[in-house]
Amino acid sequence: MKLKSLSTLAITSLLIVTAACDDHDKDAPGLYTELEEIATYPGDAVWVEGQVSTYTGISRIDISCDAWGVSKTIIPKGEPTVFNYSWQMSVPTDATFPQVLLVKVTDTHGNTSERSVDLTFAPDVTAPWTVTELPAQVSVDFEPDLAKGVWELSLGVEDDRALTSAVISIPDIAYNETIELTGKASTITRSIDFTSAGTFPAHLAFTDASDNCLALDVDVVVMLAEEEDPIDLYDQMYAVIATENESDYLNGYYHFMDPSYSDGEPVNYTYICKLYAPTDGTQLYFTPTKSLDGDLFGASPFVSSKLLNKNGYVVPVVIEKAGYYYVWIDIANHCYSIAPLEAEPGVTEQLLLSGTGFVFGDWGAPLDYMTQVAPGRYEMTTEIVSGYSGDIQYYFYTDGWARVFRADAAGQWWFESATGACCAFRTDYSGKVLVTFDSTEWWATIRKAN
Repeated sequence: MKLKSLSTLAITSLLIVTAACDDHDKDAPGLYTELEEIATYPGDAVWVEGQVSTYTGISRIDISCDAWGVSKTIIPKGEPTVFNYSWQMSVPTDATFPQVLLVKVTDTHGNTSERSVDLTFAPDVTAPWTVTELPAQVSVDFEPDLAKGVWELSLGVEDDRALTSAVISIPDIAYNETIELTGKASTITRSIDFTSAGTFPAHLAFTDASDNCLALDVDVVVMLAEEEDPIDLYDQMYAVIATENESDYLNGYYHFMDPSYSDGEPVNYTYICKLYAPTDGTQLYFTPTKSLDGDLFGASPFVSSKLLNKNGYVVPVVIEKAGYYYVWIDIANHCYSIAPLEAEPGVTEQLLLSGTGFVFGDWGAPLDYMTQVAPGRYEMTTEIVSGYSGDIQYYFYTDGWARVFRADAAGQWWFESATGACCAFRTDYSGKVLVTFDSTEWWATIRKAN
């Protein structure tokens, strides 16, 4: 009797558990699509994403568009009950619109759910763009022995869909050429001869398959070659603001420029940095050492886009509008590019200063936070200790040292790190200073606050 009661209880319990499982055996899987409509175009690649869920386990996910001949099956490993699917679909080059994309999920019991995603055509409203900036003025050296000057034009252009043509027109020398283009990217290279000195307006136009057009105007200035001092393959360069006084700075006046790279390899004689132009019309010089007395690179007095090494002869390069920029220079080919920098600030929290040689005590901190003068840019007035004989060192941090911002000892690279070096320098100056840290361009300066 006792054994019979136990058996009956076990069977009853099993029936209850089985019945509980059977409650969901026929439930349709849950199916979510990230988008209900995908706007695209022939030749595009789009992501189809979403989430599926089921009580019993997911067997497969099928994605298809019969009209395009598109089909994809995803088999999740381990038959999970929740699965995030993601697949990049290639839109056929002969695709027609509108169409419907079907997403179907099947669970381990054969239950299915389906969802449809509308596939609509996205009109092409984006014009082509150049890979590097073409200046408003380019220089060409006129060679008397050859009785000509040659413009070596090399310009990369891209489009989000398909390029179709490029037109180069220089009316004063009766030059007019139309070049057929294909694909999303192309580099236009031409050697164009000028048989006399002068200024020659040139017009360039790039068109895509939807007739969106990029038009560029440039003056080609042909003149006798300007004399330049010898240049070298420098380890680095520095950018300096020509209108500021070096003697006002204790640290950070010479803005470090890294050698530039392409496909992981250094490009000789080219250098780049991020830089903040504090005012409209900010003027720049470039130098390979922390001195303005030796090699000094600036613009030709006659051709503003031409970069030369000639101390006392060149004039500053001008940035028209205040703001953040990428600055790139090529000292061998006498050119430069200044492009707006659209970057998020590296830090927006309240920021504190610490270091050695300041009146708040070595490795201490002022009582107040630094003042945020722009997103990512901070300033504070403090004081250098009178007669301090050691290295002045400094770094920045947020409350509780949750984030710490440092530089190498020479102050060339700023980075976020809980441990490591600090920017260090020596000075005979004592008195008030303005300390600035900018986490958009990742640069810091200390200047006298008289």
